[in-house]
Amino acid sequence: MKIYDVSKIYGVYDAQPAAGRPVKKAAVPGKSDKLQLSRDAVDFQAVMKGLKDSPDVRADKVAELKRKYDAGERFADSGTLAETLIKNGVIKKT
Repeated sequence: MKIYDVSKIYGVYDAQPAAGRPVKKAAVPGKSDKLQLSRDAVDFQAVMKGLKDSPDVRADKVAELKRKYDAGERFADSGTLAETLIKNGVIKKT
C-alpha cells in the first residue's frame, strides 16, 4: 500500500478531543479515614519497642563471666552440659 499524502493522516489526531486529567473531587468536610489497631498489634508494638530500647549486651553479665573466667572458675562440667542439652531436646541421646 502506498500513502501519498501523509499530512491528512496527522489531521486525524487533531480532530479528536484532548483527554484531560481527571477532576479531583472536593473532600467532604467532617469525614476522615481512621486506623484502629487490634489489641494483639498494640501488644506486639509495645514488645518490639521494648526490645529496641534494651541494650544488645548486658555489660554486668559479661563482666561477671569475664571475672569468673579470669579467676579459673568452672562454668559447668561436660556431663552437666550434655544432660541439659539432652533434657532440652537440643541433642538426642545415642
